[in-house]
Amino acid sequence: MGGYDLAWARFVRERRLEFGGHMDPSWQGGHRLSASLVVPAQASRFDERLEPLREALRPFPFVSLHPDHFMHITLILLGFLVDEPGKENEISRERLREIEERARAALSEFPAFPVTLANLNAFPGAAFIEVHDGGMLDRLRDALSVSCGLKTPHGPAHLTLAYFQAPDGTDAPEELISTIARYRNWPIGEIMVENVEMTLLDLRSEYPEAKTLSRIPLGTAFSGQRSAIS
Repeated sequence: MGGYDLAWARFVRERRLEFGGHMDPSWQGGHRLSASLVVPAQASRFDERLEPLREALRPFPFVSLHPDHFMHITLILLGFLVDEPGKENEISRERLREIEERARAALSEFPAFPVTLANLNAFPGAAFIEVHDGGMLDRLRDALSVSCGLKTPHGPAHLTLAYFQAPDGTDAPEELISTIARYRNWPIGEIMVENVEMTLLDLRSEYPEAKTLSRIPLGTAFSGQRSAIS
């Protein structure tokens, strides 16, 4: 059984919700900015296939649907940006510049590749779209983790469609499980992964436009963008 099947089986078995997403005060820990390495999802291209899923989830009061501009595939959470890091989950601008330099070197030989978006699934804190790529995103994560000295994330890569914002331990209603089950086999479309973006998210806003600090091309993909890490 693959990672997505395991995630779904666990969600159905445990039937538990939690407060997911960057607005969770216990996750923020008083921080204001969060840095990540992500793959842009180009979600607006797939509105026709995404809208039925959004319509199905919209009636649930604890569901917070992502707008197109907020949808992305997170590769690695880098940490909360601070001037002087004192905790493991904090990071400085100097360290971000170092990660960018190392990532550019590592990804210059990594080929661009297609990713198929399909099937609605769920964790306790989110509803998400599965990403099917023959293991390429895992290889990309591994390349970034090794070259940049980062911890490899656990769990399958995914495209979050909505946060579940319920108190931790809330029972997942049967109607939610049956709704998601109806779309477990639902093709969305295909994207090409040609760049990795380093982004900065303002945690004070619900769905802000993430600031792109740098765009790092894969293989022969070209990006003329200069780094915005100051």
